Amino acid sequence: MFNQMEELNNLLALMRVQNSYIHELNKLIYCAVSDMTLATSHEFTGFVNHFSEFARYHYNSEGYSQAAQLVQTYHYILLERLLDSQVLAAAEQMELAIGHLEMAVRETQIRLNPQVILLNHGMLLMEETQLKIIESLEVLLKSCHPALQLQN
Repeated sequence: MFNQMEELNNLLALMRVQNSYIHELNKLIYCAVSDMTLATSHEFTGFVNHFSEFARYHYNSEGYSQAAQLVQTYHYILLERLLDSQVLAAAEQMELAIGHLEMAVRETQIRLNPQVILLNHGMLLMEETQLKIIESLEVLLKSCHPALQLQN
């Protein structure tokens, strides 16, 4: 039980790190959209749209009231639902955002934009953190599942 709580606390810490990344990248995006080269790029607009969806899903899964409830109740079903409905949906939106950013970077004017370079680096950090979040949830689900079988 103690190990599971520690894993859950690690997961919540990762989600807070991801929250910080999102906040910083939102500031970069806000500055970047004032650049007409970026604002008129279809791919960059697609990146911004999918990144916004990713952030929305992340905030729904990371919301501190929901996280606090997970710490207190720690039920397998809640963790499974979190993984299925929010975290994986966030990861999907992140992948779509990254795809659009990669397409936008193919345009020479955009590729050399310092804000896009920072966005690209930030997205790589977020992608790595998102994978750790998913892995942590999967570990928690696996460690919680045998206990549920014993109760039945």
